[in-house]
Amino acid sequence: MDLVTFARTLACAILLVTPAAVPQAATAVEAGQPGRAPASSEPVWIAPAEPHPENPTNPLVRRLWGVYQGPQDQVWRPYTRSTGRTREALATIAERPRAKWYAKYLPDNRVRSTVTDYVANSQAGNPETLVQMAVFRMAPWEGEACKRPTTAKEAASYRTWIQELAAGIGSAHTLVVMQPDGPFLLCAPDRAVKSELLTWATQTLSALPNTSVYIDAGAADWCENGTAQESFRCAKILELSGIQYARGFALDSTHYTGPVENIDRGMEIIAELVADGYAAPHFIVDTAKSGRPTMWRDMVSATPKGLRNNARTCTGRTMTRCVTLGIPPTPRPADPQWGLPALQRQQAAQYVDGFVWFGRPWLFNQADPFVKSRALDMAASTPWTATGPR
Repeated sequence: MDLVTFARTLACAILLVTPAAVPQAATAVEAGQPGRAPASSEPVWIAPAEPHPENPTNPLVRRLWGVYQGPQDQVWRPYTRSTGRTREALATIAERPRAKWYAKYLPDNRVRSTVTDYVANSQAGNPETLVQMAVFRMAPWEGEACKRPTTAKEAASYRTWIQELAAGIGSAHTLVVMQPDGPFLLCAPDRAVKSELLTWATQTLSALPNTSVYIDAGAADWCENGTAQESFRCAKILELSGIQYARGFALDSTHYTGPVENIDRGMEIIAELVADGYAAPHFIVDTAKSGRPTMWRDMVSATPKGLRNNARTCTGRTMTRCVTLGIPPTPRPADPQWGLPALQRQQAAQYVDGFVWFGRPWLFNQADPFVKSRALDMAASTPWTATGPR
């Protein structure tokens, strides 16, 4: 075994096996011992949450998570126009905090005003409220990123767009998921160019006074297209994207794996980064679509010969290989009601800043438009309520 492999193995063993030091009072709280206050049962969009004692610097706690209510959200208008049981079902999506994706469809000269409006609406007059968004602006990206480099004109536009985004965010408390589908960076013929742009964007947004950037690193079952899925490949995405400037990384933006698998992957990624000389970052996990955790290769499309991006929805609570809503947004992933096994619960308490809804399974192909039948299926089949299991 060479020294690099040994270092990675040792770091992984330490992170995966050794629980974080927990103050005695905190241990009693988590165990629900008599005389100790239990974790809040109020969802974070109703009442602010306190951090886990193991993660006192979590930037997502002690504030409400805002819910945008306006035309920039594909769900909001169908929700407000519905009535009765349909409206009640759609509320399981519409009334929960979600990340708004901004991409190249938004022209450079409209970014600042659009984001300013989104922030103001989401905060609803309370400047302490958390706003969430995903930056999907790199061009080309996804499959096209593997075929051609970013042009000089595209690079210049990217810089302008990010600067306008930063101006629109300003001092707002903001969670930013940087460039979902991160593994496409590894196939780019101009990896160095895209790396420089992404690192600059991460640094630019992280320099804002109240913005926390989480760089997309793939998923429990996805670190690089067409390869064995070793965690060092996920870590490489982060190193190429400026992880040293970010709060941490994000997992499962477009896949369907569950919180347990993603925590396992996240801990391995942290071990890789620590072995490479980086400080151990924190991470977030998308749970919008993991109510029935499924590996990408096992997911069934909604249509014959269709794409797994448009997975079939669960129409019953025992159906498998389908997508439904997972654990609701929370900055307290280690609370007992979420049912994590003991090891992953210990790790989540220290390293996972939150379960966040930055995936969008209620949209066609996880992109656009909103499909009401998908939303209704998932609202009916999800195993979770706002505060725990059904």
